[in-house]
Amino acid sequence: MPDIRTTSSQGQVNTRRSQRVLARIRISVRRPRDPEGIMSEVTHTLVVNAHGALIALAMSAQPKEQLIVRNVISGEEEECRVVRLTENHTAPGQTAIEFTRLVPHFWHIDFPPSDWKQVQE
Repeated sequence: MPDIRTTSSQGQVNTRRSQRVLARIRISVRRPRDPEGIMSEVTHTLVVNAHGALIALAMSAQPKEQLIVRNVISGEEEECRVVRLTENHTAPGQTAIEFTRLVPHFWHIDFPPSDWKQVQE
């Protein structure tokens, strides 16, 4: 899949594998070695893309840690890994995750085709 390139107001090029979509999708997150869900959390996405998401997550996680994300509406589950963490001491932190395999329809959103170009202002 070709990279999607956009330019910020500072002139920096931002390369992404797929479009990002602001979407609040209810999810459940648990560790793979915890099938009973004792260490699990029901939360939501902030931003989704074909390769993962940015999620609100109160439970502690570490970069590269494996997690299981369940789409509460569809019931589908996928393994993912933590890519980046942003701590927030007054609310759940923002955690970037990416799927460990290609599942572009996990969010049940049709992302724009890779040949669409962003309108330049």
